[in-house]
Order: sequence, then structure tokens, then C-alpha cells
Amino acid sequence: MKKQISAALIAVFITFGAAASLQAEQNKPVELAAQTIEYNSATGLMTAQGGVRMIQDDAVLTGTSAEYNTKTREAYVAGGVKVVKGDATLTSAEVRSYDNNHLIATGGAVLVKGDNTLTGPKIDYYSDRQYAVVPGGARLTMPDGFMTANQIEAFIDQDKAVGTGNVHIVSDVRKLDAVADNATYYGTKEGGQGKAILTGNARAVQDGNILTGETLTIRMDDKAMDATGRTKLVVQPQ
Repeated sequence: MKKQISAALIAVFITFGAAASLQAEQNKPVELAAQTIEYNSATGLMTAQGGVRMIQDDAVLTGTSAEYNTKTREAYVAGGVKVVKGDATLTSAEVRSYDNNHLIATGGAVLVKGDNTLTGPKIDYYSDRQYAVVPGGARLTMPDGFMTANQIEAFIDQDKAVGTGNVHIVSDVRKLDAVADNATYYGTKEGGQGKAILTGNARAVQDGNILTGETLTIRMDDKAMDATGRTKLVVQPQ
């Protein structure tokens, strides 16, 4: 049966049934608010238009229009989409959600987590694993600089990022400019020392000194660089 509900602001609560206690903990209620909501109880499909706001636990998703299936737990939201969960904020032209923890954002996607910002045409974000990947045209902006690459994977809870293809790392604070085929960047979470490991045709310029090699390890705080594999160092006189 299909029902249409119209009002200035309507909240609809759906509680997903679950027999097992573990499932009951995972399947939390969803609140959907909009100017107009249509709900098909047979298919479980909800369609909302105008000022859409969807809330589940501590996650809030807003947009212009939305579809949500209570049976498959799949959602589609379009029109200036914004998702906020904890200290993470995701914005894009549209977002698809699967199983309440996997988001695919397309169209000028921007993911902000703490002091770090990940951008690209498309972002896949898994909130339960604190993992995001930008498969093309990726850029990760950090407090001390940025990294661009064909693809960037962000392991957010580990404060680690992996760039694949045409990697470029720039830090004006550390006077660093580096390129390589691939790179792994480690942040300074929990007092650790930030570093970047560049592999494949690696080249780094810091304070005018140029170091090349197949693998470069750059320690950010003490401005130290190590190289292996056909290395070359050009030092500028002080």
C-alpha cells in the first residue's frame, strides 16, 4: 500500500525488526523528515521531496530529495547533500548509502575529518572501518600540506594515507616538494613522528636540496630524508 503524507515538516520513524540481539543493536531507528513523503509499505520504499533530513543514531544526512528502502537499508539523496557523523562531514551533489555504513558520494565530493580534508569527483566512505577512497583526481589536505594522486586511500583512524599514481606531496611549512609513483603518508597521531615513504621514481626537494631514488623516506619533523635504489643527492651550499 502506498501512502502520501504532506506537511510543513513530518518525521517518520521506522524501527527495523531483528530477532538476534546483535542485529537489534545494529539496526537502529531512522527518522526521515521532508515537505512530502511517500511510503510503500509493501516494498519498504520511502520517497521524500523538499528539505530532506534523515537521522540515524549520531548520523545526519540532508538534501533536496531522497529515497530510502527500509528492507534493503539503501538510500539515495540528491541536491546539495551533507552527511555529518561524529567529527566527520561529507558533502557532494549526491550520495548513495548501503547498509547504513557505506556511502558513495559523487559530484564535487568533500570529506572533512578533524584537521584533514579529502576531495575528489567521487568518494567511497566506510564509517564502520573509518576508511575512505577517492578513485580519481584525489587530493588530501593536511595541516602541514597536501598530497594529490590518481587515487588516495585514507585510513582515518590510523592517521595514514596511501597515494597511488602520479603522487605529489607539498608542504610549505617544511619547504618540501616531492613526487613519486606511489606514497604512504603517516601523520602524527598520538605523538608519532610524521613521515612519508615514496616509491617508484621518487624525487624530493627540501630547503633546496634534491634527493632522488627508487624509495625515499622523508621524516617530516627533523627534515631528514633517506633514499635507496639508484640514489642521487644534490646539496645546495648554505
